[in-house]
Amino acid sequence: YHQVLYGALRPDEDGTGGGRVVTLPPAILKPRKLWTGKQVISTLLRNLTLGRPQLNLVSKAQVTGEYWGKQGVEEATVIFQDGELLTGVLDKSQFGAKAYGLVHSCYELYGSTAAGKLLSILGRLFTKYVQMIGFTCRMDDLRLTTDGDKWRNDLLHAGENYGRTTALEYVGLADADDDAVADAELQRRLEEVLRSDEKMAGMDAAMKTKMNGLTSAVINKCLPNGLLKKFPSNNMQMMTVSGAKGSRVNVSQISCMLGQQELEGRRVPTMVSGKTLPSFSAFESSARAGGYIAGRFLTGIRPQEYYFHCMAGREGLIDTAVKTSRSGYLQRCLIKHLEGITVHYDHTVRDVDGSVLQFRYGEDALDVTKQKHLYQFRFSADNFDALIEKYHPESALAVLDTEAAEQHSKKAARKPHKYDPVLA
Repeated sequence: YHQVLYGALRPDEDGTGGGRVVTLPPAILKPRKLWTGKQVISTLLRNLTLGRPQLNLVSKAQVTGEYWGKQGVEEATVIFQDGELLTGVLDKSQFGAKAYGLVHSCYELYGSTAAGKLLSILGRLFTKYVQMIGFTCRMDDLRLTTDGDKWRNDLLHAGENYGRTTALEYVGLADADDDAVADAELQRRLEEVLRSDEKMAGMDAAMKTKMNGLTSAVINKCLPNGLLKKFPSNNMQMMTVSGAKGSRVNVSQISCMLGQQELEGRRVPTMVSGKTLPSFSAFESSARAGGYIAGRFLTGIRPQEYYFHCMAGREGLIDTAVKTSRSGYLQRCLIKHLEGITVHYDHTVRDVDGSVLQFRYGEDALDVTKQKHLYQFRFSADNFDALIEKYHPESALAVLDTEAAEQHSKKAARKPHKYDPVLA
């Protein structure tokens, strides 16, 4: 407790807490003194806001209650009361680039310097903690249980003929009785579809809709219930669920399947021969031939699947490179047109030549860095003392004629048709 606190606060360097570290009494006294993780956060906040009104905050955590089991449902709500963290686990929603989190609330109540210090303190705290505890990710975090693998295989087995049935439906042969006749006619009609880009686009859309349903079913069934190790023991889940790094897509591609590969919003295009790759038959209706990958990174993918995945990956790289230059130039064009615009002392927004663009900045004269908490009335009420200390509204009393305002309000209440209810 004292080690991580001293490492995070560095009281001898930045002067947080006036050169001293204020500590909290331990949560457990016998057989040895022990502190909880929540007390560490509470102590940091106490030292950061020493001598000032303490933070009150009710916020949602990114990790939902179901991940903590029946015993820890309340951990999905982060509650700070008088600067003490009572419930909730801090994650991306509290110190990431999210609104109404811990850092955002500190910025609102204590200013930018305090918020900057808090981020520095948290950064040192996490580094110190990882040095002490360690964090790693291994194969166990990616594997499915025997049941999970069975669920996955059963769903994939059930969807083996989705490609053929969707193709039959699309070309109007869904009701055909004789399979041999249907296959011959399907081959002929698929050739027609292939020669028309419009028909091929419709076929791609129908196939993608069908196969994406299968992909979603497999992922929802296997994650997170089918994993061998459950959250929070599973470090891969810990990373993705808390918002540290990675997403559900990354985990599903490793543990479940890669799914449909897309190029420019379509399935993998066919060659003149009617094949997507030489290893497939001409006009093949199976989902695999159209770029659907049922394999996963954990157990490996086939050469054809690897090739399709490389095609989609290359498109992603090119797309990123092109978008970067285009969006950069667009931003430059906007800035060059807007750089001369200023807000004047009469609150109007004017161009270089003095022509009025807006009578009020943004039509409401609100500072965008300060208006985020404008409608958070409960937060403002809970932190009334801190806001009073920050803004000093009593200093405005000297320039307000309260008596005249009170008299006008009484007149307006009695005769609203005669007196404007707003004091001019």
